[in-house]
Amino acid sequence: MKQITIASAAMLMLAAGAIDADAAGKVMKGPQLEALLANGKAITLGGKGEGYVGTLVLAKDGTGSGSAKTDDGKTITLRGTWKIKGDKFCRAWEALDSGKEVCETWRVKSPSQAEVFVGKKRSGLNSW
Repeated sequence: MKQITIASAAMLMLAAGAIDADAAGKVMKGPQLEALLANGKAITLGGKGEGYVGTLVLAKDGTGSGSAKTDDGKTITLRGTWKIKGDKFCRAWEALDSGKEVCETWRVKSPSQAEVFVGKKRSGLNSW
């Protein structure tokens, strides 16, 4: 089976309506999250102005690992599990939130970015 590059996957999702180019600010639905992450995905965390930057690899088996570095130089190791529940990305990272499951809402910022919310609070930015 051919592997699809991240750019190709994003283009396919746009063409299939999984992520609408005009969808900025809209919540990504469960099927969109599943389509994006079904084969695993490398996610860039944060960026300029976010207070941190890092990389997270989400494997298709529901595990994830990576790290992020805060602007003050602290490195956070991310390792644990993830799954899609309804329209939310739920994760349990060992080093964050005492390893408890946290469910995030991803809001489309662009075809390759989503703002991350926990409840009503914006907690970050994911890019792929």
